[in-house]
Amino acid sequence: MSTRFLSDDWYRVAGLRPRLLPQIAISRQRFRGKPWYVLLDRASGRSHRFTPATYALIDGMDGTRTVDALWNALADLLGDHAPTQDEVIQLLYQLHAADVLQIDALPELGEAMQRRSRQLRAKWLQSIGNPMALRFPLWDPQRFVDWSWPCVRWLFGPLGLLLWLAVVGGALLQLPQHWAELSGNLADRVLALENLLWLWLSYPVVKFCHEMGHAWAVRRGGGEVHEMGLMFLVFAPVPYVDASASAAFRDKWARIGVAGAGILVELFLAALALFVWIVVEPGATRAIAFNVMLIGGVSTIVFNANPLLRFDGYYMLSDFLEIPNLAQRSNRYLAYLVKRHAFGAEQAQSPGYQRGERLWMQFYAPVAWCYRLFVMFGIALFVAGKYFFAGVILALWSVVMMLVWPAAKGVTFVLRNAELDRHRRRAVLATFGTLAALALFAALVPLPYWTSAEGVVWVPPNAEVRAGSGGFVAGVLAAPGAAVATGDALMVLEDADLRAELATRRARVEQLDVRYALQRFDDRLQSEITRQELEAERAALAYLEQRAQELVALAGRDGFWVLPDARDLPGRHFAQGELLGYVLSGALDSVRVVVRQEDVDQVRQNTRRVRVRLIDRPRERFEARIAREVPGGSDELPAKSMTVDGGGLFATDPRDPSGLKTLVRTFQFDLELASAHADLRFGTRAHVRFEHAPAPLAVQLWRGLRQLLLSRLGV
Repeated sequence: MSTRFLSDDWYRVAGLRPRLLPQIAISRQRFRGKPWYVLLDRASGRSHRFTPATYALIDGMDGTRTVDALWNALADLLGDHAPTQDEVIQLLYQLHAADVLQIDALPELGEAMQRRSRQLRAKWLQSIGNPMALRFPLWDPQRFVDWSWPCVRWLFGPLGLLLWLAVVGGALLQLPQHWAELSGNLADRVLALENLLWLWLSYPVVKFCHEMGHAWAVRRGGGEVHEMGLMFLVFAPVPYVDASASAAFRDKWARIGVAGAGILVELFLAALALFVWIVVEPGATRAIAFNVMLIGGVSTIVFNANPLLRFDGYYMLSDFLEIPNLAQRSNRYLAYLVKRHAFGAEQAQSPGYQRGERLWMQFYAPVAWCYRLFVMFGIALFVAGKYFFAGVILALWSVVMMLVWPAAKGVTFVLRNAELDRHRRRAVLATFGTLAALALFAALVPLPYWTSAEGVVWVPPNAEVRAGSGGFVAGVLAAPGAAVATGDALMVLEDADLRAELATRRARVEQLDVRYALQRFDDRLQSEITRQELEAERAALAYLEQRAQELVALAGRDGFWVLPDARDLPGRHFAQGELLGYVLSGALDSVRVVVRQEDVDQVRQNTRRVRVRLIDRPRERFEARIAREVPGGSDELPAKSMTVDGGGLFATDPRDPSGLKTLVRTFQFDLELASAHADLRFGTRAHVRFEHAPAPLAVQLWRGLRQLLLSRLGV
């Protein structure tokens, strides 16, 4: 036997008689074309994967044979393919750390109690580690699942599939006809106090059906479900079941079916709710149906089916890729890369056995971490907008559990872990040297800094035709598209109140004029009083006549009369200063850009260069300069193409009939392109970048955080 199989520490374990605990189940599965054995701990729900050679060793652990006897028998059977003594020692350590191995025939009570304590502590830490999902087990549902299974068995067969396709397919056909009514004014309807109550009551019911779908799917595959409880998802009580028994299913599609059963149940309930919502009158039943659609349709697809969150979509992806424990192994693989290549630990073993697995492991962990961080802080900001202190506490909790705690564990590993005893100096220097270099880079190295905004191709200021006085459209004097000259009358507005007041003022002036003529020679005192009244009335009359003249819109330049929505103009009311149309001529060289309130100071004071890209020619870049700022802030956009419905960034008030009123205050700037372009189309959406003086990354992050707090929380 070759000495490479031997270990200096073999004497420590050679005489032990290991035995697997009774709650352990082992199943044979295939992953990426190769056979593996999956060990499932029914007590904790955790699973572990082993190669056939390792399983041959584990299978003999019955408490009667020593480790040395087991290894020698395996070495005689497999020869050079047998695990080395060091690998066997590592395997025993892993099995014991996972609380699935018992040493010697009789269990020690103290060790059993310690194992149970470790399991409970791990579950508790897992619960508080995610402030968005606190779990509390309450009930063993296996007896109920067995009792109800004969009643629902047919739903998990061909008949159930046909029913699901018919109901969900019918709902998808009905959805486009009612989409406008369902999505209109969505934010106000969902966040209304009465609807929040219905939503809070509907959510646990829908999720209970969801979890029972998992439980029955596990029962269909021959597994058992022994834990059901409540998970407080963002403080809302949500039932959950432990369906980890499906990890022992040999067929990966059976495992995917268990993970996807809850999603299918929720989509089915959402489809039924749509039919109820269509046929019933407004009231409590319709409100409940709407919320069931919201939960089963939007919540399921956005959150539960998302593989970057540790919900059903994650387990479906993991089984589909045939990479068990994808998240944990991805973290371990990244740690392996650091230990091997940064710390020089050549003995570190990779958890990725195939190239395809390693590629997914490199990608999954960092992307999932960034997404979870984004979701948690997004929810914290949302909660803080309504309940400030609760949101702040939630945000701090998220920072501690997702940033501070992992960093502390990493530092502790570098300073104390026995695996790095031979490489401690290099590991410490690499870790703290990298952290110091990153800190210096973030604090001292200037990086490009810019503000992004959106705008539209605009016209010169004198090309806009605005209502000089408010009124209703009485007539269009120049046909849309006709050539006009400066001063030509384009449109006339009518204001009946103004006309009546003008007639009254004229009559009053005539009356005072006659009275003054009679009194000026007979009663000088009274005539002076009448003269002053006459001057006041003439001034008021002049003002009204000026307003009457402004009811006629005039061209401010030569060009062509452009009148949007010309067919809808007769009888329409325009307020004073409201845009009527444009007189365009020649090439366009202006862009009107809308800047958010939190970015306006940087744009005003620290802009060095302005670049513009148009949506219809993304490969061209135009240089521009700030020509002027529209005075004061505004809550109205210049064009519908800048709204969310038009493909832009700004959400608008659903109660505004024009569709241009924003939910936040904005500021508008007019940019002048370096050269005019005859082929630019008025109203084309543009992406604008205001380039500022370079600043270190830490300064940019701090400024961005301040802007976020000011804009969302007002602090």
